[in-house]
Amino acid sequence: MAGSKDKKATTFIRSRWAEWLFVNLHFVFFLVGIGVFYIMNAHAAERSIRKIDALKKEVNDYRWQSMSLEQELMYESTQSQLTKNLEEKGLKPLNKLPLKLESEAKE
Repeated sequence: MAGSKDKKATTFIRSRWAEWLFVNLHFVFFLVGIGVFYIMNAHAAERSIRKIDALKKEVNDYRWQSMSLEQELMYESTQSQLTKNLEEKGLKPLNKLPLKLESEAKE
């Protein structure tokens, strides 16, 4: 007899639990939805952080390339480098002053 009493009590508890779950099912779904949204938001934030870090590294690389090219351009535009590069092409700097051409004006 004690076994049937325990069985009835267990069935009663199970039925109360099932009834409570059925009554509050919309709230349970709401909590599950919030949990899923929280997990999705955390993953999206981590993905964004990784993308931002990768872009920061890329910007840093481009900055170094830009500074390197700027330094190279500054070096190539110095008077001594220009003279050296032009002499290789057969052009020489002037050693004397340029002549001023004047036309005779008819008055």
